[in-house]
Amino acid sequence: MLKKNSKEHEKTETQVDATASRQDASVVKDEERYLIEGKLSTGLWRFAVPYMIAYLLQALYGAVDLLIVGQFCDQTAIAAVGVGAQILHSALGLILGLSAGATVLIGYNVGAKDSRGVAHALGSTAFLFAVLALVITPLAACLTNTIVSLMQTPEEAVAHTRDYVFVCACGAPFIIGYNVLGAIYRGFGDSKTPTYFVAIACVINVIGDLALVAGCRMGPLGAALATILAQATSFLWALYYMRRKRFSFEFHRGDLIPRRHDLKEIVKVGAPMALQDVLTSLSFLVIQAIINLMGVSAAAGMGVVERIIGFMFIPPVAFSLAVATASAQNFGARQPQRALRAVGLGVCFSMVFAACFLVLCQTYPEKTAQIFAKDLNVIDQAAQYLRSFSLDLLCVCLVFNINGFFIGSGRALVVMTHSSLAAILARIPLSYLFSQGPKASMRQVGYAAPLASVFSIVFCVIYLLWLHARGKLGVATLTDDEHNPNANPQPQMEGETV
Repeated sequence: MLKKNSKEHEKTETQVDATASRQDASVVKDEERYLIEGKLSTGLWRFAVPYMIAYLLQALYGAVDLLIVGQFCDQTAIAAVGVGAQILHSALGLILGLSAGATVLIGYNVGAKDSRGVAHALGSTAFLFAVLALVITPLAACLTNTIVSLMQTPEEAVAHTRDYVFVCACGAPFIIGYNVLGAIYRGFGDSKTPTYFVAIACVINVIGDLALVAGCRMGPLGAALATILAQATSFLWALYYMRRKRFSFEFHRGDLIPRRHDLKEIVKVGAPMALQDVLTSLSFLVIQAIINLMGVSAAAGMGVVERIIGFMFIPPVAFSLAVATASAQNFGARQPQRALRAVGLGVCFSMVFAACFLVLCQTYPEKTAQIFAKDLNVIDQAAQYLRSFSLDLLCVCLVFNINGFFIGSGRALVVMTHSSLAAILARIPLSYLFSQGPKASMRQVGYAAPLASVFSIVFCVIYLLWLHARGKLGVATLTDDEHNPNANPQPQMEGETV
């Protein structure tokens, strides 16, 4: 009996030692810990630049659809691609929001050097998004007609819009997988690898658009087919690359079994982000519907501006993701002061780009709109909208980077709250108000976006001051000590300021 107990004790000790060994193993290579160690400003640029390139390429292959359709089709096709892309972006908000939860959880475990935690997070992420793909794909395909109808799509563009949305709905598994893999890599602090996959998608999309839209004259249907083909190819290649390269830590098939704690943490951060993205996107869908009532030229003009602004938002989005990843990793490494410093740096770096873009939009709005349209009416409507909407570039530099800190510290609910309130209380009602009356114009409607962002800025500043007053500015809410045995107490930071 004593011999048996001794063997069991030795076995338990061996298991504990093995677990400890795995947790002490390097989760990422030393040179990839630049967000946790070294000069923070350099680390943020190192993360943000590859993402800016990736996002630029992604915006390019999205813009190529509109660019080629604008050159080879009429304004109804331009409106269809603009409306369809807005619908697709709204649906994608759910995925991007939830994937933010995966990025933060992985980043936190990377900072804590918990290799088993990272493996479990990866497995739970794969399970969650596979289930979502199985649910979303048939649902979106069946609701295509209803969605297009709710958008108040101009009658001339309904058929083209329906084709575009249906094809994208059928390709949802590839779109989901493609974006989730990028989120996983960013959790490790690797923003470079996803850039390669985006580049592949960009090249294939351009070739597909030239062949199907310009060559076969398939219009928006061809643009949608090219987009799905590009995302599918990139996703499958990314899976192959990940399998071949392997991780710098042990990952087994058993890790694909979802852990309740990991699912809870992903949903805890990701669900508010997903809801926030969906509500924000829905607010722009409502605005699109409001503008659609102003005529097909106005609808096409908004589609053009959405593409232009998509490029100009790249720097603040990139730095906000760098701030979110840096915050998650540094909270995991028990370095909250470093996470706070990342916010100020992210705002400053973003502002440099935003100021340059704003000058361009205010000085040459018509020439900028001509990149995506040749119809004079569309160019005029787009230029009006761009002059006022572009003021939002300065506002989002503050909002996005503060949001990055909130997300990285596990306070995604705060991001959802202020973003939703800004949409419901400011962006939608102001857009409707400015669109009414005999002298209503696209320029007036465009002011709704920056005014809504001002609302968010005021909310965020008040909340940060409240956290500072209570000494909770440097405390993360990501982990649950009761269910996570690896969680350690967070250091308090009395008197710490951003």
